[in-house]
Amino acid sequence: MTSLEPQAVSQQNRGADARYYSENGYVVCSNLIPHGFIDRLLESYEKEIRPSNHPFYRQSSGKYEVNKRNEHGYVVQSFLDIHDYEKFKAFSERSLDLFTCPRLLSKLSEITGAQSFNLMQTMLFDANTATQPHQDWWYLDTVPNGHLIAAWIAMEDIDERAGRFYVLRDTTQVDLHSDTPNLPHLTWIRRVEEYLRGHPEKVVAPALKKGDVLFWNSRTIHGALPTQDPSFSRKSLTAHYIPSTMKFGNLFKVKDYIEYKEFRGVKFFKNQPDYTFWNHLKSEFKLKAYNSPRLLKFLRRFQGVLAK
Repeated sequence: MTSLEPQAVSQQNRGADARYYSENGYVVCSNLIPHGFIDRLLESYEKEIRPSNHPFYRQSSGKYEVNKRNEHGYVVQSFLDIHDYEKFKAFSERSLDLFTCPRLLSKLSEITGAQSFNLMQTMLFDANTATQPHQDWWYLDTVPNGHLIAAWIAMEDIDERAGRFYVLRDTTQVDLHSDTPNLPHLTWIRRVEEYLRGHPEKVVAPALKKGDVLFWNSRTIHGALPTQDPSFSRKSLTAHYIPSTMKFGNLFKVKDYIEYKEFRGVKFFKNQPDYTFWNHLKSEFKLKAYNSPRLLKFLRRFQGVLAK
């Protein structure tokens, strides 16, 4: 697999980021997030989240799990929707401070042309989870598709041995599902993996430093390279935004039943509720149903009810 390292577009060359993003499906912006936002969030993480025995919902497994640490003390699972933890409000408020900081929102507007955004999903990684290649639009996107923009935020200088985040440039027009109605999720994932193996020249895995942000489009294939040395952490965040004038959903439906909260003028949504035994049972059922297209299609008709 080829790992390319393009130079980040200059912050002072206004408009260059938007052009690069439009042409390639991603763009890297150096030193975008002020370090103070990152340091305050990491302080809360180390005090409240990493030592906790609370079951958090994991993006990496689709389950509620307590923290599992490797031999170096890093949590090996990812955290989903850290911006709205009921039990850890101070931590979540610091995350919202970062996800809605003026420089980040201004860059989103510059790249997309939209004036305001809704925050739809967030994640935190302590260690690399080697996320499989995928396109976000299967899971979350605007309706019509293609206008969600995501951000991968480095909270430290990411060592190559930790397992870098990557994108496949120029893949916003790659459609690996429309030819097969009711395509199972696992089959689609295999198609994305096959596309990756067949196009190694498109892989871009830039060296990112603390405060750098890589933005990508909902149709851009992306994932994470394998960890080479688990003694290196990979403290990072992701955030997914849609223009506030657009509807939210994915390839399969419009989620017009969702209810937003608001933080300093920015609306935000939480995909998965905090842990309860009932929420745990619902998540286990949905996980089992995910690769049964007929059952999943039936469940999506009642997704608004199940989400409550």
